Amino acid sequence: MAIVNWRANVKNLVVKPYWVLGYTTQDFPGDNSSLNTIQQHGSLIDAYADFAYRIFPNATFTGQINTQILQEATYLNIAPLILFHNFYASRFDPHPLIVMLSSPFLQQLCINNILKVLPANAAGIYLDFEAIPAHLSIPYINFLESLSVRLHAEGLLLAIAVPAKIDHWQGPGYDFQRIGNLCDSVTVMTYDEHFAGGPPGPIASIPWMTQCLNYATRLIPREKILIGIPVYGYDWSYGQAKMIPMKEISALVAKTKANVLWSDSAAEPYFFYWQQGVKHTVWFENDTSIKIRLGLVKKYNVRGIAIWRLGYESKGFWQSVGAEL
Repeated sequence: MAIVNWRANVKNLVVKPYWVLGYTTQDFPGDNSSLNTIQQHGSLIDAYADFAYRIFPNATFTGQINTQILQEATYLNIAPLILFHNFYASRFDPHPLIVMLSSPFLQQLCINNILKVLPANAAGIYLDFEAIPAHLSIPYINFLESLSVRLHAEGLLLAIAVPAKIDHWQGPGYDFQRIGNLCDSVTVMTYDEHFAGGPPGPIASIPWMTQCLNYATRLIPREKILIGIPVYGYDWSYGQAKMIPMKEISALVAKTKANVLWSDSAAEPYFFYWQQGVKHTVWFENDTSIKIRLGLVKKYNVRGIAIWRLGYESKGFWQSVGAEL
């Protein structure tokens, strides 16, 4: 961590040996599943990232903070991080980032606008800027450097998500070493090894996660790294796969009378079922696979985990978190 006169809620966070961070969001209006998790399992959560604001090319934002979660988290001494992203129409759209990062003026305007919308009790911000092209790697570093200076002057954290990769040429827009030097927390998104728009396969196989963490820990200080933990599965059939929360998998298995199998190589469960003559393939995380993945925190001596997302997890998940971290 940089030497900063942290705000009180940040001081409480930075002294903890392990962090459990969860993303909060709403899949539909009135979706309170993230809030419910905060209320029920807040004693096991150290920080949360509110998926609040989407960036426009002119460096302004749309969206809003979930004030209910903010109020509850503050009461429970969970550090609030306000998340800024470029997710639009079911994908991460690079266009707003390309425009903003290509202009030093828009970079500074973006930083000013970020600081304007932060609530008084925020512990910092969380950037989930994805699909940054290679030619903007250096402008992105310049942006992060300016942003970190402004945030640290206010005693605030700069947290960031980066793609999981095994070498520089995967996601070349993200310079892990420089990002690791500038940011206070770096989540390596070790999930979606197989994603909704691709062929079926493990959500996050252990060999793949190991490769990604081997690469990340060579370049980013271990005490800053959070391991991305998925608490969902994908149901592949024709076209786009459907995401299924971890807590809903058992009901699907019961409904389809599927036989759950286990991949020793991936350390992850999967199953097949047929519906109206169409074959479905489901890979997912369960309590056993999650426990194995949580063990990577101590194996790699990193700071903790980042859960996508709060509200999807099973009750057994929190028992494992309590036991492992």
